[in-house]
Amino acid sequence: MLLNNNQATLKKVETGNNMQAFENQQSYSGYTWRMRKADDRLVQVLARQNNISETVSRILVSRGITPETAEAFLHPTLKKNLPHPFTLKDMEKAANRMADSIMAKEPIGLMGDYDVDGATSTASLKLFLEDIGVNVLTFIPEREDGYGPNTAKMLAFQQAGCHLIATLDCGMTAFEPIDTGTKSGLDILVLDHHDADIKGLPNAYAVVNPKRLDESLDHPCRHMAAVGVVFLFIVALNAVLRARGFYQTRPEPNIKRFLDLVAFGTVCDVMKLTGINRLLVKSGLQQMRLGENIGLNALAQLVNLAEAPSTYHLGYVFGPRINACGRVGSSDIGMRLLSSHDFMEAHLLAQKLEELNLLRRDIEADVLLSAIEQVESKPLETPFIFVKGDAWHQGVIGIVAGRLKDKYNLPVFVLSIEGDEVKGSSRSVQGVDLGTLIMNALSRGILTRGGGHPMAAGFSLKKDKLEAFYTYLTENIPADKKTDRLMTLDIDGLIDLHGLTRELAEDINLLAPFGEANPEPVFAIPNVSVARITLLKNGHISCILTNQSGDSVQAIAFRAADTEIGNRLLTTRGDVFHVAGILRQDHWRGRDKIQFQILDLMAA
Repeated sequence: MLLNNNQATLKKVETGNNMQAFENQQSYSGYTWRMRKADDRLVQVLARQNNISETVSRILVSRGITPETAEAFLHPTLKKNLPHPFTLKDMEKAANRMADSIMAKEPIGLMGDYDVDGATSTASLKLFLEDIGVNVLTFIPEREDGYGPNTAKMLAFQQAGCHLIATLDCGMTAFEPIDTGTKSGLDILVLDHHDADIKGLPNAYAVVNPKRLDESLDHPCRHMAAVGVVFLFIVALNAVLRARGFYQTRPEPNIKRFLDLVAFGTVCDVMKLTGINRLLVKSGLQQMRLGENIGLNALAQLVNLAEAPSTYHLGYVFGPRINACGRVGSSDIGMRLLSSHDFMEAHLLAQKLEELNLLRRDIEADVLLSAIEQVESKPLETPFIFVKGDAWHQGVIGIVAGRLKDKYNLPVFVLSIEGDEVKGSSRSVQGVDLGTLIMNALSRGILTRGGGHPMAAGFSLKKDKLEAFYTYLTENIPADKKTDRLMTLDIDGLIDLHGLTRELAEDINLLAPFGEANPEPVFAIPNVSVARITLLKNGHISCILTNQSGDSVQAIAFRAADTEIGNRLLTTRGDVFHVAGILRQDHWRGRDKIQFQILDLMAA
């Protein structure tokens, strides 16, 4: 039963199987379980002040939410919490320059990145401009073209009559192409969110980026995805056009309808779902339920989505399909889908993305196997993983880096060698800032190109610089990361099966949307047995968790068949476990049940 609350307790159960016992042993996955801490007094204050359960209050307090910030976290609104776009440097200048082109009825060129953030950034600005009658030309580079603005395409845009080009989710370190474009007479707007280079800003007409070195470190927009920056630019541009009387002869577009794309790009670029990002994603998911974006509707039909989309669907169902075209196909298919005005076209594009995603999975599996063999063929002597292969497909090395990071809990660098050229992708763990690491290597001349975020980055270098890059990483990644490999699973509460109720699931949903920096609450359940075990498609394992009191709950472990957790579940003979996982409402095909997603198992 539940303690201290008629729904759930997040305090330690005072029995022989309390949280201290969990913390003193290792799970079958190699994790130790660690209870999140919360000040009891603040828990009570927050619960009373916001009329929420103690369960929700304790989770909020354990994640740094205070009585002063709780209202903005639980009930953010665009009207109250959206930052004024002109607080970003160059925003007003950029908006006025694009308004000049619109008023002059000139075509405008858009250049985006080939990932989901780039596709959603380009699609949202394209849709807005088309709504108000602008002729828009777009370009998404192929991976072989390299990341960022392309000089030849810029000049081609100019020949097509464009005097203005906006680079979206790229351009911050594209010094040479932007300088060439500017000197040829183009006005270039950089709308980006990647780390700035210590050399300064590119020679553009305007640079809007919350990570400019002259922006405040505590600017509320600092951790936005590029699509968030683009949305604020649309807000600013719309305001400028309104002030100029542009809408006196035409209807003003509803710019809230682009929030679904903002949510999509923000989640898939793994931005922190706190502050402004949480507001944008929460609002975007609400917008997505209206079904106004034809491309997103086509994706939902493709995957037979029978429930309201969540951050899970954006990140793990829709996202890989959009990313697939930038990895193994024509990189602009995703952007074309998300900005489509015709459902038949959108349906065909979605189907093409599905085919590319299946191909991507096969290629990824081959590269991942080769990388794992390389890692485990010799003792690990560095505080990071560094693997390379001849002609590894550049479109999957980022995914492989993520898989290796999850497997080894270390920063990972995966490099593909083609002749004299090397391209790489990296993923990190807490404590190692890849964005800074890569930018410093670039400034030292070790890399030819590079950029990214603290947790993910891409780069290029010459083959003869491989040893220098490896040495640089060895000297600049803290050695203690090599020994800091003990993995921990943060537990939000200890509960028994009787406490897993629909009411608790609804309480937890107040904390959604979940994602980076706001993970779904994880509960530990002591002393359960497993029954009715079924191996499902794709390695999922379905089962029933039961206890000695006769309580039970439906549970599932996703893609677990080839893991130690799966092995324990499939071979159990009445064993008793402690289980850690996530409580979710199951709405699949109209059902209204609760389901426990198993994340980890520990011997009882």
